[in-house]
Amino acid sequence: MSTLLAALKTERGLHVAKAVFLAGLSAMFLFCGYEFIRSTAESIFLSRFSAESKPYALSCVPVMMLLLIYLYGRLLSAVGSAGAMAGSMLVSAAVFTLAFFGLKTGNKWLAFFLYVFKESYVVIISEQYWSFVNSTLKDEEGRVFNGPVAGFGAFGSLAGGFLLSRYVVAFHSETFILLSAAAFLPALALFRLACRQGGEPAPSPEEAHGRKGHLHLSILKENRTVLYIAVIIFTTQVVATLLDLRFTQLAREALPEKDLRTAFFGSFWMKVNIFSFSMQFLLTPLLLRYIRVRWIQVAIPLVHVCSCAFLLAYPGLFSAGLAFLLFKGMDYSIFRASKETLYIPFSYDTRYRAKQVADAFSYRFSKGVTAMALSAATAAGSIPSAVYAAAAMLFSGIWTGIAFPLTAPRDKVTGN
Repeated sequence: MSTLLAALKTERGLHVAKAVFLAGLSAMFLFCGYEFIRSTAESIFLSRFSAESKPYALSCVPVMMLLLIYLYGRLLSAVGSAGAMAGSMLVSAAVFTLAFFGLKTGNKWLAFFLYVFKESYVVIISEQYWSFVNSTLKDEEGRVFNGPVAGFGAFGSLAGGFLLSRYVVAFHSETFILLSAAAFLPALALFRLACRQGGEPAPSPEEAHGRKGHLHLSILKENRTVLYIAVIIFTTQVVATLLDLRFTQLAREALPEKDLRTAFFGSFWMKVNIFSFSMQFLLTPLLLRYIRVRWIQVAIPLVHVCSCAFLLAYPGLFSAGLAFLLFKGMDYSIFRASKETLYIPFSYDTRYRAKQVADAFSYRFSKGVTAMALSAATAAGSIPSAVYAAAAMLFSGIWTGIAFPLTAPRDKVTGN
């Protein structure tokens, strides 16, 4: 089963393909809606707060993540994985609908809350997609299907960015908050079809109903692979936050008007998703087929070392955008597709509970810690612009070093 075509010729390959591709189509709507809310919430936030306030908002994200992941763990124990996904989507849709009407009152703290929430909800829901895919596929199948499945999500992001950049000036930013809520409806319907086709993943009797904990945090101590994933995710998001903040600063300086800035962000994320979409369908399947995951995971941060060096040497909106685009495009494609293959052999609680902590919480906790450090530094005095690129280059180098123990040979069941 070395190619997608070969996989589809087998009875099992066709069966799992239907399930994971339905999940991919569901993710397409989710990420289309995320593109609507991502740039919109960012621009609305910047219309009520300065760019220097963004680190304070990011520092609140870990608190939101802790609350949402805990509630997700309780929901998973009570109603299973399909019910937890439905609850996650419906609650998020309700929040966006209420925010749409609430922002009409002019309350700037609602804009702050919306920014924090949009940073949190998407990673929790997207990890549930991967938990389902990792529970449906076998190891070799993951190398074949992960790229195309993720490509559906990239296409949704691409479509969302295009629609936002083209129509936001005419319909205004706030309208897209309501559209992001509406996108959950087809996403949920398609995910339920995916579960019906592939079967809802079930825990072992020992792990059923959260018997080992609603988050089963002991897995991080017991499974070295998952622990290293958590560490490497933390490191990657230090790089992401530094590049994000520098890019936001330069964009706000260049584009002070809200709707034009929203259109610019939408256009930027559309370019990110064109790159990611191309990677998913053209390059990722070839890389996963011919190159070991170890060397893929090592090569990715080396690319970012080079892009950060370019930003350091030639500071400006173009170089900041290029570095951020390369990071996000590769993060959404080859980095994610190759990393997810590491989860496939592990237990239900590892894929559904510990994964939320190792991936989702580490992802946003890192951004929060980095933002708090930058906020403290800003309070003590202004931060030279070169610090962002230099620190991002340093942490890309650290990331390269961590990639070796992450991908060291281990037992495929215990991760040790």
